[in-house]
This record gives sequence, structure tokens and C-alpha cells, in this order.
Amino acid sequence: MAFADNRIEFADVLRAFATAAIVFLHVSSPIAQQPGIYPRSWWWVANAVYSLARPSIVLFVMISGFLLLSPARDESMSLFFRKRFLRIAVPFAAWGAIYFFWKTHGVVSAQAFARLAREFAEGPVYYHLWFIYTIVGIYLATPVFRVYVKHAPRSNYAYLLVLWFAGTCIYPVISHFSGIAIGIPIMTAGGFLGAFLLGNFMRDKRVGKRGGVWLTLGAGACLAITAGAGSVLSPGLQGGYDSTFQDFLSPTVVIAALCIFLVCKSLPFSGFRRRFPAAYAVVTSISSASFSVYLMHILVLEILKGHLPGVAIDATLVNPLVGIPVTALVTLLVCVSATLTLRKIPFAKFVLP
Repeated sequence: MAFADNRIEFADVLRAFATAAIVFLHVSSPIAQQPGIYPRSWWWVANAVYSLARPSIVLFVMISGFLLLSPARDESMSLFFRKRFLRIAVPFAAWGAIYFFWKTHGVVSAQAFARLAREFAEGPVYYHLWFIYTIVGIYLATPVFRVYVKHAPRSNYAYLLVLWFAGTCIYPVISHFSGIAIGIPIMTAGGFLGAFLLGNFMRDKRVGKRGGVWLTLGAGACLAITAGAGSVLSPGLQGGYDSTFQDFLSPTVVIAALCIFLVCKSLPFSGFRRRFPAAYAVVTSISSASFSVYLMHILVLEILKGHLPGVAIDATLVNPLVGIPVTALVTLLVCVSATLTLRKIPFAKFVLP
């Protein structure tokens, strides 16, 4: 890991990868989630892409945990909340309003604004914005867990993560297939907060070349199981889609994300940065625009699909083998280019952080 020019190379690479993955996920999802509608070969392509992209959200959260729980960070609680919530609140308010009036076809009235206020409070205004509420919840807990990770013994920290993985990742799968319910609530580090803590827990962990190979194989195996489970389970639902193993916090997705995180953290990206500065500049452009891309990409996808004169660009453009990557790359290019260009306008950076 290198901190040259105040950049952490592996974090840039992981964030860029996760950003691209979330775009590919939403491009492939309309086919992947409807196995009875499209040709089986098309569904398999989309299901594979959809499954391979599932670690994206866990990776985003792990990177945040690595950065925000760093022992080197020394800031007051008030400073933390000012910096983080201003960075979240303004773009969320702006994009939430954009998506609300997009889905209501621009109808402006007192009733519309009342509904908008209610949707902001209850969430998520538009389906992909659920992640913003998750991030806000994690930020609220961050000052508490900064104290915890600074003073907790390693064994206690590991125990907390084991509780999280067992209660949040493994138990729902067992309960789904067995029907067995356990009445003991595990109230520590639920949801994505465990992934946030996991990113920091792996701060000093490095793997060698052989370990990297095994972790890569492990990630591949977990994602293959994720994709295969979608194929095995879904036909039994008479055309429905069983997303148990595609859940962002399923055991296979979380383990795959952890493997990817450790492999990337151990790779010498500083050398890549020196030898291929232009390629690394692309990576940093995507990484720096990641939050804006997340906010914007669904709108771009919907415009490409249904609001261009004479053409529709989506996963079904031709065969998904072509349609998915073309649509995802066009979307990513539009989002990153728009973000970097519009940021030059005064105050636009507050809407496109």
C-alpha cells in the first residue's frame, strides 16, 4: 500500500472496480431477475454478470471502513459529522428530488412536495437510493466504533465479526431453506455495519503470491456458487427468481468480497501507477466520481433505454454478450464524463461530490 500524493492505490482500484460492477449489475438485472421471460442462454449470461457484480456494495462499505476507522484519523465528532453529512445530504437531496420528479413526470404541486418529503423520510425515493440510508446509518455509528476499534483486543474484535457473519450472513440462508427460526436476536454490528468493521479489521493483513492465488480461486468459487444457485433454485419457482445467494450479504458474496479486498490490498499498484500513469488516471477518475456515478447511473440507463430518438440501448440491444458490456460502458462513460465536466461549474461539486 502506498500513500504517494495522498492516494491509496488499492482503494482507488477497488472503488473503481466496485463502481463499474454496480453499473454492470443494474444493466444485467432486468434479464437476470426474470428467468422465465428471456431465452435460457440470455438469462445465463445476465445471471453470470449479475452474480459476479454482487460484491460491489460490500466492497464499497469495506473501503469506507478501512478509511474512516483508520487510527491516523484524529477529528472531533462534530467535525466528522459536518464533513460526512454535508457530503451526503446535499447530493442526496438534489438527486432524490430529480428521481422523484422523473418518476412522477415532473408534476409540481403541494401534494407532490408533501409526498416527496414523506418519501425522503421513509426511503428510498428511488430504488437504488436505499444505499444512501445505509451509509447514513453507518456514519451515525462511526464515532462509537472508532473508540471500539482503537481499544478492543483483536480477539474481541474477531468475536464481534464472527457474530455478525453468523447472524447476518449465514442464519438467513439456513432459515430460508430449513424454515428453522432462532429466537435469540444478535444485536451487534448488524447489516452492512459488519462489513464496515471488516474493512478496518483487515487493515494490516497482507497475503503473498500463493495466498493471492488461493484467495482468487476462493472468490471465483464463491461467485460460481452464487451464479449456480440462481440457476438451480429459480426454475423451481415456476419462472420466479430466488435471490437468496445473490443477496448483498449472502455468505458467498461476502466471502468473495473479502477475498477480492485482500488480493487487491496485497498487489503492488504503486508500480502500476508509475508504469501506466494514463491507465491509472482513468482508474482515479472513476474512483473520484464513484458516488456521483452511483447517484446518476440509473437515470442514464433509463434515458438510454427509452428516451433516445429511434434507438434503445440496453442489455437486450442484441445478444446480452454484447448488449450488457456496451450498455454498461456507455453508461459509465456518460456518468464519469458528466461528473468531471459539471464539477467545473460553481457549486456543482456539492451535487456531484
